[in-house]
Amino acid sequence: MGFRKTVSMIIGVIQGAVGASTLIFAYFFYYNLFGLQTLLDLQQSGALYLFLLLIFGLFSIFSGIALVQEWLESR
Repeated sequence: MGFRKTVSMIIGVIQGAVGASTLIFAYFFYYNLFGLQTLLDLQQSGALYLFLLLIFGLFSIFSGIALVQEWLESR
């Protein structure tokens, strides 16, 4: 049971990090830092991609927090 909880915590931290990096990428994309919109040529459908990135990032962060919280409660 201890191995499973440890893996759950590790996956939770990784999932939270992926969510945070997705939100950072969405921020860079929205404000066109480093010319990402022109580099990826996504100026037409940028709002849709931004919305999808925000939703994916938030769900990843919330899910990662839930996994870490489960690990903390089991200690």
